Amino acid sequence: MSDKPSWVRQRPLLSDAKVDGMKSHYRERLESLQAVDEMVGNLVATLEAQGKMRNTYIVFTSDNGYHIGQHRLGTSKMTAYEEDIRVPYVVRGPGVPVGRTVDHMVLNNDLAPTFAQLGGVSAPSFVDGRSLVPLLGSTPPPVSEWRDQFLVEQHSLSAKEPPPYKALRTRDLTYVRYADGERELYNLTNDPYELNNRHRAADSALLSSLNTRLSTLNRCVGDSCQTAEGR
Repeated sequence: MSDKPSWVRQRPLLSDAKVDGMKSHYRERLESLQAVDEMVGNLVATLEAQGKMRNTYIVFTSDNGYHIGQHRLGTSKMTAYEEDIRVPYVVRGPGVPVGRTVDHMVLNNDLAPTFAQLGGVSAPSFVDGRSLVPLLGSTPPPVSEWRDQFLVEQHSLSAKEPPPYKALRTRDLTYVRYADGERELYNLTNDPYELNNRHRAADSALLSSLNTRLSTLNRCVGDSCQTAEGR
């Protein structure tokens, strides 16, 4: 933990009682998920009974991930770590190939333009995301022609959460710039669990590039965000 920012580094070791509590909490979350399974099943059954299943898209996702014990943290969802920013994103519907997984980066702000296009209308110009409709067919564009980075941010001033930050997530890096001046940098290819903060050892040219890219993403609005995200 010595290379982590102070808000993480100063956390106490997790006691056995704390770990047991988090295990119980995790089991309770799995139990509550069964209600979601039942809801989805009832929804699908209703669509089939009304003869609308073949003409309906179903999107299953979440607004955030959740950490339970990782990085010596308790239970929350406000960090830039992978546990908090990676969420399920599953789509079924007309023309969507069964059982296929694509490697394109998709975001929650893509939902509005996606639903607009599927509904036959145009998304407002101020919308930051991009339509995912091109990814739903049998011939999606190459990953190299899609976004290759995105912005993560947190503004809470709660003592229980990390300081406000802006973060850049690329295909192989996570770079976090905290409002209090601390920094984190992880190579997700070599360190997928983000155990080793590489900021102090990073090349100055790389850090300069990451700072520029992060600032550009932070300022973008509407269609300009697609340019800032790459591709």
